[in-house]
Amino acid sequence: MPERTIFRQSAIEAYKRGMEKDVVLRLISWPIIVCLWLLLAVLISAGFLAWYVQVPTYVDGPGIILARGDMPEYGGTVALMFLPPDQAAHMRAGLPVDVQIGSAGVHVQSRIAQVEPGLTSPDAARQRYRLDGMGALLITQPSTVVIIKLGTTLPATAYAGSLCTTKVEIGSQRLLALLPGLGKFLGSSS
Repeated sequence: MPERTIFRQSAIEAYKRGMEKDVVLRLISWPIIVCLWLLLAVLISAGFLAWYVQVPTYVDGPGIILARGDMPEYGGTVALMFLPPDQAAHMRAGLPVDVQIGSAGVHVQSRIAQVEPGLTSPDAARQRYRLDGMGALLITQPSTVVIIKLGTTLPATAYAGSLCTTKVEIGSQRLLALLPGLGKFLGSSS
């Protein structure tokens, strides 16, 4: 008697054909693949944006508002800003300055009127600008003095002798340079 199997011949052939096919497992669905490609495109775009966007760089320092008669050649209220001598290379007349009078006081936008060379000692600065009291405490080392003309709109009698915080915009740098470790490689531009 011929040998009979319990399987049909067509089932055996279909099984053999199935064994010859390569099977690729589907580990990730199509929406996830599309989202990952979009995420990569966003990251690359953010990198290019961080490379081309420029952010301003500032030098800040302490200052004092002078009485109107202390420097009459400027014809209005004047502030003095004291900086370390190494910052003198960045300072020049005409740069924009943001002056904040007091800790939570008035903000004044102005420009540098003049940059005076570094003084040899704190005592020389105190004598030249007749600083006493809190103004004398501002200068603890040789300084570069930046004269800021605040204009006539600010009443000198109300603010004379007041301490201020000044911030001078000296240039700009790439946004990418703000990341730790990259700043020294990218440098800053002006």
